[in-house]
Amino acid sequence: MKNAFNRLRSGMETLNLTMLLILNLFFMVFLLLAVCTVLVLAGVDEGFFYHDGQVELGGALAFVYTVCILIAVSMVVMIRMVFIHPLQRNIEAMKKLANGDFAVRVNHAEHGYVPREMVEFEQSFNKAAEELGGTEILRKDFINNFSHEFKTPIVSISGFADLLLEEQLPPEDQKEYLTIIRDESRRLADLATNILTLNRVESQTILTDKACFSLDEQLRQSVLVTQQKWRQKELDFDADLVPAEYTGSEGLLKEVWLNLLDNAAKFSPEGGTVAVNLRKAKSALMVSVTDQGEGMSADTQAHIFEQFYQGDTSHTTQGNGLGLAMVKKVLELHGGSIQVNSAPGQGSCFTVTLPI
Repeated sequence: MKNAFNRLRSGMETLNLTMLLILNLFFMVFLLLAVCTVLVLAGVDEGFFYHDGQVELGGALAFVYTVCILIAVSMVVMIRMVFIHPLQRNIEAMKKLANGDFAVRVNHAEHGYVPREMVEFEQSFNKAAEELGGTEILRKDFINNFSHEFKTPIVSISGFADLLLEEQLPPEDQKEYLTIIRDESRRLADLATNILTLNRVESQTILTDKACFSLDEQLRQSVLVTQQKWRQKELDFDADLVPAEYTGSEGLLKEVWLNLLDNAAKFSPEGGTVAVNLRKAKSALMVSVTDQGEGMSADTQAHIFEQFYQGDTSHTTQGNGLGLAMVKKVLELHGGSIQVNSAPGQGSCFTVTLPI
């Protein structure tokens, strides 16, 4: 008996949803017919369905059976159109998504009426497919940019080291090659440091080194450090800072300001101005860093805080696409946020909000 039950259960599991619904409907119609037949026979016992002393059941039973069959057919058609077909369409879309087609979408508007629950599922599916597509693009960008950022300085160091091994190199050439090797080595060290810092920040869920410090003084020191670094561009740093005390991670927030100021100086033209403002709002401190650079498109702004994303795909400016990702994570740890306002040819303004 148990083996027979297991075989029946195994056979039921192999049936598709349509067959299961048809079997259930058949069972329901069978019960309905049985109930209607019993009611008709009960009616005969009570004296109904008599005509000229003869029992006439044919018309009554035919009517009952016809109604039951029409109900069953209508239910099958309705379930297939409203439920089975959308479900099959979504299953096909899921298969495509599983095979790496992140451009697949399901659109309920093209298929007539769809239950609200199915509409919500399709909307969630489309959102998931969109997010997976963005993740795939980011993964490819990560591989490309990461490979470029590591390979380029290593190739430079190796190439100029080979040149230094040649005999009778003029002293000025030796100095130039050694300078390039030094700069590329620092670039690799900065990249490794940024990766380690970002990983450390991403693994944190709470701040363990909170302290009260002068935020305006920290910003002044950060401006001085950046000003010395970019003095060859003769930039003008305009700082308008109101006195403000803040409780947070002093070390992590300093990395935020150095990254924002360094980016502003890097993309500013020679002789340009970098503006730094600190103001108080009702329940937050607002820090804005504005440059006079080339600005960014809307697409670049949408991805600028992603790891290894660089709006300058030509790599004509130094960078590794990690700074702003780290900035965003540090601010999230402080309960803050960052926004960018930019347009091509109009510079960029990054605004940080730190809740008090």
